[in-house]
Amino acid sequence: MKSAPPAPILTTTQILSLEKHRQRFAQLPDFRVAGRTLHRLDEMLMIALCFMLSDNESFTDMEILAQTQLPWLRTFLTLENGAPSHDVFRNLFMALRPATLGQIIRDWCGDLSGQHVAIDGKVLRGTYDGTTGQCMVHVLRAWVAERSLSAGHVSCEQKSNEIEALPRLLDALVLQGAVVSIDAMGTQTVIATQIHEAGADYVLALKANQKQAMEVLAAHFNAADERASASPAQHQSHETVALSHGRFERREYQAKAELGWWPKSWKWEGLKSVVRVRRWTHRGAQQSDELALETHYYLSSLPADAERLAQIIRGHWSVENSCHHVLDVTFQEDHCQVRDINAAQNLSILREIALRVLKTHASKGSMRAKRKRAALDPYYGTQLIADITHPF
Repeated sequence: MKSAPPAPILTTTQILSLEKHRQRFAQLPDFRVAGRTLHRLDEMLMIALCFMLSDNESFTDMEILAQTQLPWLRTFLTLENGAPSHDVFRNLFMALRPATLGQIIRDWCGDLSGQHVAIDGKVLRGTYDGTTGQCMVHVLRAWVAERSLSAGHVSCEQKSNEIEALPRLLDALVLQGAVVSIDAMGTQTVIATQIHEAGADYVLALKANQKQAMEVLAAHFNAADERASASPAQHQSHETVALSHGRFERREYQAKAELGWWPKSWKWEGLKSVVRVRRWTHRGAQQSDELALETHYYLSSLPADAERLAQIIRGHWSVENSCHHVLDVTFQEDHCQVRDINAAQNLSILREIALRVLKTHASKGSMRAKRKRAALDPYYGTQLIADITHPF
């Protein structure tokens, strides 16, 4: 019978970096029963992070990783009582409060001044409960694209929606100097006031949930179109054209600062501009097909700078493209059937930490390829964690 391969030798720098991560996890409060735990919280979270980096999917996989890679794990962890079982991992993630684990990515994200914070929700579809017909876990995330991390992360209350969770998320953030963008679900006067009073600016999508306001804006911009031939346009404009993967798209952004025509604009605290976005798209190879036109409206506390507003409106969807889509496709988040709210949200936060590690590591390859490599090469997995640039 062949002996196990020798554990990889770590450099002093890598050991110190790994120790910083362990010490940061050690600062988290342990809500398990004192005196009845054999495995330290910080070491279990280090194993769980290695698990997320190594293309694994369940608490059972955490146990297998800890058992099969015990010599490697002991190069930077003590693990006095050996490898934790899957039940131990499950109990830990159920007991650990998501707000405490989320504080790690908030610290890592740093000061939000000057940053664009895109807020959007995600349902963890693997938590679907057939008896209630609903998914048990719905997470609201404040994504900062420049940092590839969330500044905040809260779950919606059961039998509720994102409108209930949004004020709690905003309260948890230090938004001074930031720009917050939210889809139509957050376009409420109280939300605009909360963001403005926090010292931040907002860009809010306007849809049918604010039907009267949308109709007023639509009528005003349509009237402006009719007058355009007779007098210069009284708004700033910006246009983009893109052709990619057989899809043509032209976007026209029009921003207007003068709001005297809207008698109820005072309800939106700090409102400085309104924006209309018209998007013409064409798919397929038939040149005879007509362009499809979509029109969207936005409210903003920023000046009517059409080019800057265009960047923020387009940049809002980085939360879908760079975070939610990757969590689903690369990390198979929607296939995870952990239904305990605490455990599911903690795992989602850990996936996001792993996403940040994989995305910023200097090695070549896709995130999926890096996860496969980490699963096959423990030393590479160690490098992924040890090479993180972090504030700990």
